[in-house]
Amino acid sequence: MRKRHAAAFENWYALARKARWHSFHDTKATFGQTDVAKGDTGRTATIFDIGGNKYRIVAHVDYTRQTVKIEAVMDHPEYDDGRWKRLF
Repeated sequence: MRKRHAAAFENWYALARKARWHSFHDTKATFGQTDVAKGDTGRTATIFDIGGNKYRIVAHVDYTRQTVKIEAVMDHPEYDDGRWKRLF
């Protein structure tokens, strides 16, 4: 990750830490550039676009426990490669 994009990750972390999401709709309201996708195992991943679409945070959001487990952080080409799907 380039140093100039560190602020984008810090901003994401600060907002996610304060958030009280109860559904994907809430997550999308906080981070407009967010999607859900199913991985190879059928689990659902929440994909956050970071740094002007240059990076992705692939995470599991547990709305009941109010936790976010980051499974992978990658740049756009790594995400497009699709290897993250093996985690889900």
